[in-house]
Amino acid sequence: MSLVEILVVLAVLGVASAFVTPNILDWNCRQEARNDFERLNGFMQTLRLEAVNRNSTMLARVYRSGNNAIIRAYQGPQGNKKSCSGGGWNYRGQGVNDIMDYRSEKSSLSFVKRDICFEADGTATPTSINNYAYLISRQCGIKPVRNFQYKNQIFGATGFIEKMKYNLTSSKWEEL
Repeated sequence: MSLVEILVVLAVLGVASAFVTPNILDWNCRQEARNDFERLNGFMQTLRLEAVNRNSTMLARVYRSGNNAIIRAYQGPQGNKKSCSGGGWNYRGQGVNDIMDYRSEKSSLSFVKRDICFEADGTATPTSINNYAYLISRQCGIKPVRNFQYKNQIFGATGFIEKMKYNLTSSKWEEL
């Protein structure tokens, strides 16, 4: 191979990498946001199941510290429904058989309702109709900056957690 051929190959590789690198970085960023969202939904499903298994109300409470957020699990008295507001909750995140706290690691977490309670019968504190409980978002890319968003909506009567993502192309929320 001559020096000219090597330079042409290097130029072609440079142009190709200029197109591929932003797409890979966007994919990686979007995947990290999706992983944070899946961990959040796993935490919520665990709380719902633990409420039924423990026959008591389980509370998810959000605490903020700057851009970071943590959701902690609390348990009410066994066999009784407990109001989501007020005190008297037992923190369930320290022991061997307890529930780990959820921390938003790479994405930002916002919420409509700070406290969500799951009852022993599997129901949840009602959230507003057409409103979500928690939203995970992450900005990715340099130009254009894309904001990847995922949300869950918790239905009070059933405790069902609907997972949705925001479609950047159609500008609409879609089910996952």
